[in-house]
Amino acid sequence: MSIAVHVLRAMLSRYSHVRMEAKRRALDEIAARQNAADEKRKSEAERQQGTAVSLRLVV
Repeated sequence: MSIAVHVLRAMLSRYSHVRMEAKRRALDEIAARQNAADEKRKSEAERQQGTAVSLRLVV
């Protein structure tokens, strides 16, 4: 509102709102990326743990 001083509050709220569907899509995308990152970290940790076990068996 402070940036668009010359605009009425009603006009600002009408033309600058974010649609609910756009919010849902954005949150779904954030959740999907977070899940992918979590899975990647989990698989890397399992791989590193398996490598450590294999090294102990060799020594």
